[in-house]
Amino acid sequence: MKKLLLAFVLVLMGCSDMVENYYADYQQAQADHLFERGWLPPILPASTTQIQVANNLDSNYSQGSFVIAEADLAQFIEQLEACEFSGLYRFQAEKSVWSFTLDTQGKVRYQLTSRAE
Repeated sequence: MKKLLLAFVLVLMGCSDMVENYYADYQQAQADHLFERGWLPPILPASTTQIQVANNLDSNYSQGSFVIAEADLAQFIEQLEACEFSGLYRFQAEKSVWSFTLDTQGKVRYQLTSRAE
């Protein structure tokens, strides 16, 4: 019975609708319509590179990372809302909420969720 249960769990894990992609720069992500489809926020500067995304098509959840050029980082941060925890920021557009953490080299990690109605 345990073997059957384990096999069932493994099959379910393999049925995830998580889609992972990498884009070298902003232009590649734009060409794949990530901004139009709402997977990336419209506030990313054109200097954004090393874009990694993992999108769950069922739950409309996404996570990933990207790098913003130092010259554009301050302007990006100005568009975000600082959260109560240091280094955590948020941006909302329509029903989407992006949470960001930043490191000192301009690497930004994010999570996208849908805002509760």
